[in-house]
Amino acid sequence: MDRRKTKKIQNARIVATNIFMGLSVIAKVFVLMLIAMGFTFNESGSLEQSGLVQISSNPGGATVEIDGDTQFSRTQISKMLSATTHHFKITKAGYDTWEKDLKVDAGLLTRVEWVRLFPLKPEKTDIVNFGEPRLVSVSGDRKRMLFLEKDQTELINIDLQGEKAKRTKLSLEKILGTTKGKTLIGNLSIVAWNATNNKIILNWTVEEKATWYLVDLEDIENTINLTSKFNLNFSKILIANDSASKLWVIEAGNLHLIDTSNLTISAAKITGIERITNNKDVVLYVSTDPQTKKRAIKLYKDGESDSTVITTVDKSTSVVTLALGTYWGDEWLTYTIDNQIFVSSGNYPSFEKPRNNALKPILTRELDYTPTLISVSDNQRLVTIAHEGNLMAYDVETRNYYDSTFDSPLASINWLDDFLLWQHHENKIIVQDFDGGNHRELLKNINTQLPIVLSENNKWLYFFTLTEEVDDSTNSDNTTDNGSAEKATETKLVYTLKREKLQI
Repeated sequence: MDRRKTKKIQNARIVATNIFMGLSVIAKVFVLMLIAMGFTFNESGSLEQSGLVQISSNPGGATVEIDGDTQFSRTQISKMLSATTHHFKITKAGYDTWEKDLKVDAGLLTRVEWVRLFPLKPEKTDIVNFGEPRLVSVSGDRKRMLFLEKDQTELINIDLQGEKAKRTKLSLEKILGTTKGKTLIGNLSIVAWNATNNKIILNWTVEEKATWYLVDLEDIENTINLTSKFNLNFSKILIANDSASKLWVIEAGNLHLIDTSNLTISAAKITGIERITNNKDVVLYVSTDPQTKKRAIKLYKDGESDSTVITTVDKSTSVVTLALGTYWGDEWLTYTIDNQIFVSSGNYPSFEKPRNNALKPILTRELDYTPTLISVSDNQRLVTIAHEGNLMAYDVETRNYYDSTFDSPLASINWLDDFLLWQHHENKIIVQDFDGGNHRELLKNINTQLPIVLSENNKWLYFFTLTEEVDDSTNSDNTTDNGSAEKATETKLVYTLKREKLQI
């Protein structure tokens, strides 16, 4: 036996085995990568890439049908699907049905997280009766409501989360600094809530003279009369950070920054403001240069020496709307000029470091109408624009836009949650998804324009009803022409705050 030849054969076998094993590992990794990326073989044997769909619902535990096939798992579920349009149907015993045609993109995750099912026969409960409302406002987190009756001097603070809808009272006399028992004339409005929902900006306007307050709802003794403190006539106030320790204020078209902790106000940072919105310490605004008379949309960051021009506005009569937001670390802005909409995403431009600007257009579109309303969802994923009954929603995550219509002209864009819109229509409450789908009649016989509210814990749907009742305190005896007496009665309006239980 030739030992050298045998040794060479053994070594060759070892090398071949190692090569084969290495190639097998590479092949397996490659196959696993293809699977992870959604690649599968279709019926014709061709390789195609699928997409991953994640479906969640509120309430959970709902049955999912995809293209007519019932899935074994219930929400929340994940499913690899071919890159095409699929029909989804979500059902749960005792609830209404949600369904939609949805396009699945190859190699991408599609999250369907706005499925909301409402009980078919909800349990209704009366919470409290009120007289005619003067003010109704709901916190951004949908955990509390402030209600003020006409001719009353106490704000009613209602807990929307708890089983008993606990109510506490806040003295407006202490907040406004008025004499006890004095009738409050004029208009009261809550302009904004801070992010932690423990402070509000309150406006009290009497004979066109506005007084502005920063109200601490946890301790109203800490209320600041901003108008009196700084002796300026503000036309608008925006909250510049989560705690409301900083406020953007506009006076005579000039933008200042107030530090509410130190009670100081800055010099004018911007002049000639016509329209403005903000995302905390960043403002987007429209102004006209007093010298060149050129109109422009500009962006200003707190701390910088000047603003960055986003675009010019050719016509002085053009209708402009503005919006800002941040979603998953991406900053975005939207503006409309007449019937054109522009959306850009990336990082807000810096006047100090223009080379670092990374704001790129992601949508430019011409509409059949000129938007007059604009609104951003609380999670800042969606921006909606509207005029009368027309609405367009843009999804910053998927970069898709959706056109839809409402049953009647919109006075405002109303969000029920991060994805669901609602409106009053012919004594009914109509809801629909942001993309116009799942148009449903939620409530009947709602003969008041007061808001409806979905509690943050998804347990309750609050709404108001209006009835007329006989006011016994006004009964009096009147004598008729023939000498007989009759009772004269008057009616009073009664507003009832009610709620439906959303979880069976």
